[in-house]
Amino acid sequence: PYYIDVAAKSDVQNITSGVRFSDGDGSVPLLSLGYMCQKYAEPRSKHNPSGIKVFTRERMHDAEVSLTDPGRGGPRSGEHVDILGNVGVMEDVVRIATGLDVEEKVDKDIIVSDLKNIVKRLDQHPSGGLKHAV
Repeated sequence: PYYIDVAAKSDVQNITSGVRFSDGDGSVPLLSLGYMCQKYAEPRSKHNPSGIKVFTRERMHDAEVSLTDPGRGGPRSGEHVDILGNVGVMEDVVRIATGLDVEEKVDKDIIVSDLKNIVKRLDQHPSGGLKHAV
């Protein structure tokens, strides 16, 4: 059986009560959120053979308390499901759905984390990345 060793702690590895914390949206690690988006963005790769444009659009979590909308992180929240109410995300969705200024406004990555460096380090590892993927 698997269990969490709640006594495990490491400041170096950012482990508290047996749980390792890292960048992400509060429930999903950054690597899981962004790795494949970066791989699909590579033109004409085996992961994107049609060469469809892929942009990674991260949003920094900037929570604010609102008495009129308790329980949410506000208009600039970057937490897990709450990000669907993020003003920047909603603007991107409306632009894509309507076709309004998509090429000018939604034509580049917005990366606020160390994602590109993490992907590069993972791909350089002898058993890392998608080298062994079918």
